[in-house]
Amino acid sequence: MAAGDVAITGDAVLRDSGLRILTGTVVLDGGNPTPVTLTSYVGSLLFGMVSMDGSVAPGADPNYVTSNVAAAVLNVYAWKVTTGGAAGNPTLIASTDNTRIVDWFAIGTIARQK
Repeated sequence: MAAGDVAITGDAVLRDSGLRILTGTVVLDGGNPTPVTLTSYVGSLLFGMVSMDGSVAPGADPNYVTSNVAAAVLNVYAWKVTTGGAAGNPTLIASTDNTRIVDWFAIGTIARQK
């Protein structure tokens, strides 16, 4: 997978509820945020969650990921540690990593058929 690539690994439509559950992976694109665009699958996202993939401790870049939902896009934000702040306390700043794989989970409303 290349930077910014999105893979969908799970797709479940809950017809009686009008919801769709999607899971997958995305490779960070270095732009912070890395978008996971799901407009072909959902009308709008209601919820999203992300975590770094892997079985070893993360390094300093990135060392944390967060997410934010905007319409039908799950935005993935990656953070790295830098020194600074009051009394030399570590501070998180935007990561530019473009190789880390991030797992994601999203719930949205079923897109209307055209």
